[in-house]
Amino acid sequence: MQVLYASEVGGETLEQAAETLAREEPPVPPDAKAYGLQLARTVRMRAGEIDRLIGGVSDRWDVTRLAVIDRIILRMAVAELLAEPDVPVKVCLNEAVEIARKFSTEDSSRFVNGVLDAVARELQNLPSESHTESAQG
Repeated sequence: MQVLYASEVGGETLEQAAETLAREEPPVPPDAKAYGLQLARTVRMRAGEIDRLIGGVSDRWDVTRLAVIDRIILRMAVAELLAEPDVPVKVCLNEAVEIARKFSTEDSSRFVNGVLDAVARELQNLPSESHTESAQG
């Protein structure tokens, strides 16, 4: 999340943001860093698809109008749902809600939970094998 935030708000590339964060204490374990950077790249590569999914289930909310932290959390979780079929849906949603609770507000955590639950249900109904597997995780 911090890499995406630094990139979006600070204008750094994902790699620059990851290197900046790598110098902070405590250090991020290499496997967590690699996974986080790959997830951030997935968010960037599939941004249109991810934003359409979020926008399609969040009535009256344009994705660009969401709070930056909430938007980044939602995008990360949807990217994980789309690209990481080995991660159970419940784990993905719970992690996103906990991140929202820690870095945003209690209202945000409920909003993130509702949106992601709807996206997960939407993905279960898509015919694509990769979407179905990730949504059923």
